[in-house]
Amino acid sequence: MAKQHRGEVVKEAVLKSGVKITKLYQELGISRPTLYRRFEEPNLSFAFIEQVGALIRHDFAQDFRELAPPVGSAVAEPTPAYQLDTLDDCKNKLLHVYALYTELQEKYAALLAERSK
Repeated sequence: MAKQHRGEVVKEAVLKSGVKITKLYQELGISRPTLYRRFEEPNLSFAFIEQVGALIRHDFAQDFRELAPPVGSAVAEPTPAYQLDTLDDCKNKLLHVYALYTELQEKYAALLAERSK
């Protein structure tokens, strides 16, 4: 099995999240160039990956089995409600979710069509 390029996986998740890069690097306390250099790191630290995941509301345990909780461990507390700072942030997040919903609807319709053959 080929080893995953952690930086690329994180970058893809960030882009899909709809969270603005400016907000992300500011929340991380790093510069924009530093963030992009991190995306280029094939062995990006799991601590950084978890930090990004918390900010973009993405569970990287789906992408990296090393981050999955041990079998039999307690379930984590639910994540607090997502806070949007501006109306544009809200609009962008809604458009992102709508695009995901539309994509899922199309896949579902294709599966139903395939199944009915």
